[in-house]
Amino acid sequence: MAGGILVLAWFCLMIGLGILGPSVSSLVKGFGTMVASMTHITGSPSPSASGLVSDAPVIEPPDQPTTNVASADLTVLLPAAVVGLDGYSCRLYVTLPNAQPAVVAEAPVKGTSTLVFSTLTLAKGLNTFTATIVGPSGESAPSKAVTITLDVSKPKITISSPKNGASVKGTSVTVKGTTQPLSEVQIQDDANNAIVKATADDAGVFSAPITIAAGPNNLTISVTDPAGNGNTATITVSRGSGTLGVTLSSTGYTFSRRKLPANVTFTAVVIGADGKPVAGATALFTVTVPGIPALVSPVITTNGSGKATFSATIPKGAMAGAGVADVLITMPNGNQTTTDHVALTVQ
Repeated sequence: MAGGILVLAWFCLMIGLGILGPSVSSLVKGFGTMVASMTHITGSPSPSASGLVSDAPVIEPPDQPTTNVASADLTVLLPAAVVGLDGYSCRLYVTLPNAQPAVVAEAPVKGTSTLVFSTLTLAKGLNTFTATIVGPSGESAPSKAVTITLDVSKPKITISSPKNGASVKGTSVTVKGTTQPLSEVQIQDDANNAIVKATADDAGVFSAPITIAAGPNNLTISVTDPAGNGNTATITVSRGSGTLGVTLSSTGYTFSRRKLPANVTFTAVVIGADGKPVAGATALFTVTVPGIPALVSPVITTNGSGKATFSATIPKGAMAGAGVADVLITMPNGNQTTTDHVALTVQ
């Protein structure tokens, strides 16, 4: 181009000096027009490629954004401007933590406003999906991201109250603890079959009161996290009155003189101040009915369930009237006793 300009300048000089005639002048003017046109063409910017082909698509959020299933389906809503057009497709990306987006699926845009990408493989943890429209002019901006979390771990359960083995004086206890946020919690007492339910808050904290029975109560805490993973924990609490107690019962309370002798068994159940059965305590039974000497047991030791039993026979010769059976309980350390009794009748 620089050479053409120099030639034009030379011709102009020659015309100015009168050396070249009018016909040559016309030729020079035409050449100048051509050079000007070429200069205009080379100075113009080239056309830029179109950056966006359409609006971005929309990924419908899944019903369950956290799952323990290693695959998922996603539905993408397509822009109306590209529905039914040839040469367009929907491209799906997934971004994993500390990784760049990667294409996981692509499907042509057809005469429908939705596309379903089925059985997409999920990695453990966060799976962040975006979608774009790809056409002859390029690729659209990405859609708003949708994240699915694959969680296959059991939720951790920590019980803060009551402590395992604790003694409770009331008729209920409030179970408090922490687990995975938004998990469903169920507490069941095997002593009375009571069941209560709660939901852990955003911090994973839960609290629920449950009715307990007298004596030991095994409480099972079952947790199901938002992904469907489950876990259980068990604690034992004992409901007591705060004092040593014994309950005496009998296999019979009324006896007919005509059916004597009659066998009878007495059972004493000893519960400590902590609400737990007392093993190793001693029991002394005394049975008194009119007309016969008192029936006295040997010293009997309570078993692991806090029970002691004494079997006796009401002999012939007992008179009609009121009687009584007593039991005296002495704690293993010997410094605490308690008693109970039941009424007997001979007719």
